[in-house]
Amino acid sequence: MKIRTLHIYNIASIEDERIDFSASPLAESDVFLITGKTGSGKTTILDAICLALYRTTPRLSQCTGVKVENNSDNLALDDPRQLMRRNTGEAFVNLTFQGIDDHLYEAEWHVQRGKKKKPNVSLDPATWSLKDLTSGKTYTGRGEKVNEVREAIQQAVGLEFSQFCRTTMLAQGEFTKFLKSNEKEKV
Repeated sequence: MKIRTLHIYNIASIEDERIDFSASPLAESDVFLITGKTGSGKTTILDAICLALYRTTPRLSQCTGVKVENNSDNLALDDPRQLMRRNTGEAFVNLTFQGIDDHLYEAEWHVQRGKKKKPNVSLDPATWSLKDLTSGKTYTGRGEKVNEVREAIQQAVGLEFSQFCRTTMLAQGEFTKFLKSNEKEKV
């Protein structure tokens, strides 16, 4: 799998950013290190990639059973919709990548507040989709009906979420855990 482009809109501290991994200087590098000041959006970039591909993030997958007030919404702490920037009506992540089958894909996670996207309206269930831009096939899921999308992404990427986090993207605090893990856990 090779990431091509990432578009983040209203996720955590990022209002609207596009990163082109296929342009210089990122295109010439196989490994990326993201650095910056606290609150600058480093972890949000990792979260965005995971949201588009897996509908969750490493930091959210560790939180269960706790509710958080987000505007008028009462969301579980592990609900990715709570990553939407406060007082906004829409948020999304769009990721294009080359799959292990050499097809070009576009994965998107999207959430909004009603049809008019007003900040004071309750959140709709998130939508999640994968488009195979090479074959034209599209997979779409909403709310909890996402199994077809999950399976298609795992086929395109070649990894489940936990494998992706262990082998491809080490979030903050996970590097030491990775170094100490046995060979079976790294695959």
